[in-house]
Amino acid sequence: MSEKIRKFQAFLKDNETAKGLLLIGIVLLGAVAVWGGIRFALNTEYPILVVSSGSMCRQTACTLPVGALILIRGQDPSTIQKGPPCGQVAVGPGASGGTLGSIIVFRPYLDNPDYLVVHRIRDIIPTSTGNSTILNFKTEGDNFETNPGCDGWNVRPNQIVGVYQYTIPIPYLGNSILAIRDFMGTPQGVLVVVALIVALFALEIIEPSKKGGKAVAEATERTSVEDAPLSQAQHRLPCSGR
Repeated sequence: MSEKIRKFQAFLKDNETAKGLLLIGIVLLGAVAVWGGIRFALNTEYPILVVSSGSMCRQTACTLPVGALILIRGQDPSTIQKGPPCGQVAVGPGASGGTLGSIIVFRPYLDNPDYLVVHRIRDIIPTSTGNSTILNFKTEGDNFETNPGCDGWNVRPNQIVGVYQYTIPIPYLGNSILAIRDFMGTPQGVLVVVALIVALFALEIIEPSKKGGKAVAEATERTSVEDAPLSQAQHRLPCSGR
């Protein structure tokens, strides 16, 4: 085993690309482990999200602006609170006051699990099914100009990803994530990734050739230095015989 480790270390020493890829792999594994720990601690599959629409942001009272980095926690649906009734202003000028209600992240369409919405709970409607009761949640965005009434869907507990806790105060990070996501979804973004991969392997091909050329030059120089005294001696011998 130790021999294999030594061979691997020697391989990494001579191969800069492999060393870089190993480092990237370690960083990625660490990030996955940290992300898994956060998911477990907050009891949700998406503990941190970036707001990508303005449905929760009025011009006069912005709850969650585009680019906000928000922390989500999974919790018992029975603890979720409702806010003002549908069609009433929740925050800002004209707000009805009272309990604001919980802000949740949910999947309005179960057949499209990647589509998430973050809106405020406006009403909770219990529905009896046999011996159990299922809660149906009505939601609405805080931007009253674009969301003057409740959404058309009924959100059930199995559609809820988590409940909003607070906004992580790191300026520009959320907007940067959105910009990178949008760019990587374009053909130009794909070309950039391909170009970086090609450049990485091109450097690996060029680098050994440089090292080889340098080694040959050093060997030639050492040979010249070692031959120099012998050459000088051969030139001196005829002089000493005269």
